[in-house]
Amino acid sequence: MSTTITETGPFERLVKFRLTDDQIAAGKVATARKLSQDMKLKGFRPGRAPLPVVEAAVGADRLRSEVIDDLVPPTLTQVLTEEEISPAVSPQLESLNEVDGGVEVEVRVTLWPRIELPTYKDRDIEITSPEVTDEEMEAQVVRMLEQFATVEEVERPAEVGDFVSVDITASSGQEPVPEAAASDLLYEVGSGLFIEGMDDHLAGASAGDSVAFEAPLPAGFGERAGERVQFEVTVNEVKERILPGLDDAWVDENTEFETVEELYSELRKGLSEAKRQAVSRQFAERALSTLVDQVEVELPEGLIRAEMDDHLHRFLHRLQENELTLDDYFRVSGVDQEAFVEDLHAQAELSLRNQLVLEALAEAEGIEVTEEDLSTTMQALAVQSGDPVAYLRAFRQSGRELALASDILRNRALDVVFSNANAVDEDGNPIELRLQVTEIEAEIVEAEPLEVEALTAEALEEEE
Repeated sequence: MSTTITETGPFERLVKFRLTDDQIAAGKVATARKLSQDMKLKGFRPGRAPLPVVEAAVGADRLRSEVIDDLVPPTLTQVLTEEEISPAVSPQLESLNEVDGGVEVEVRVTLWPRIELPTYKDRDIEITSPEVTDEEMEAQVVRMLEQFATVEEVERPAEVGDFVSVDITASSGQEPVPEAAASDLLYEVGSGLFIEGMDDHLAGASAGDSVAFEAPLPAGFGERAGERVQFEVTVNEVKERILPGLDDAWVDENTEFETVEELYSELRKGLSEAKRQAVSRQFAERALSTLVDQVEVELPEGLIRAEMDDHLHRFLHRLQENELTLDDYFRVSGVDQEAFVEDLHAQAELSLRNQLVLEALAEAEGIEVTEEDLSTTMQALAVQSGDPVAYLRAFRQSGRELALASDILRNRALDVVFSNANAVDEDGNPIELRLQVTEIEAEIVEAEPLEVEALTAEALEEEE
């Protein structure tokens, strides 16, 4: 077979081969039989009509086109096997050109990139110290006391942290926007809630003052969300937050503890645990990201697009579980389509870079996933699902065995990353952490396509 392989990028090849007229002629019988399965031809049972009858019914051009469509996949597989080329994603047909003696086929093949694995052993990863500072403790106590605070009217301009009672009106041009109006609304200055930029105008305003400014309608206004309108806010009262005095009597009356000392001890313990969990996540993220950042590789766009479609499919599945559509998400979140696609692209690229590093590390460490590993993990996920029999049946039907094997492999590689890195604070002092590799979720995304119009990464980009 005449085959030409052209390198069009570091991890991309243009494969060109020819289907001869003899091959096409030989394939007509099988294709005619396939077509006749769905045809009603007088005097013949489905799939039994002879070639001349089928060709007369569908036309010579259509039959030839169908034969070519049937021949391309197996012929391409044969070519790729002979050339020892392993596609990372489904090859993309570039062109079919009629030539003397047959048809010339061009297919673009994306390869899985190969990288040089950075040094991953005996690294120091600097993270925030998990020790609780006095300032953090005081802030925690203040947050607790704020839940029991009272407010008192004051005769001074409003400051950040004060509460103000306000009346709000809005208009678009000469038309009022009644749904954006409010009376005697109690609002915390500096909270950043409700109307964009309102805090800047309220700080320094006194009772009786009115401020006017232009701002977008916030989320929650349906199709009008984001529309810029003119707001007028009148301050009725300025109120200062008054915190209760902290002593043993107040603690005994208002909490489950008896003394201030006991309260502080428990608050410090809870804050310490939360902070240690946060810095553990920080260490896990930095241990991997500092490796990934050292890898310079130009990812093929075909690979990124396939990963984007995978991310999009899983995102849509989660929306569908909550009976939401992508339009619902855009409306509620305030994210527009262009920003969504850009974020999807960034997520896909980061995910691929993480995969490259972890799979290269797994290869360097000789990490493998056996059939027993797969079976054990599947059984554990099935038990978590609550209906093991149905879960295992759906899992096998969805064809997720390879994806699960990849998840297990990368989790084990992550464990190697963590065990070969040392957590230290900004002064280089070692920090002891309790790390846990992300558990594999017992989620199955059904193989059937979602019934949502034009929701692929490519379609989204084309609509821009």
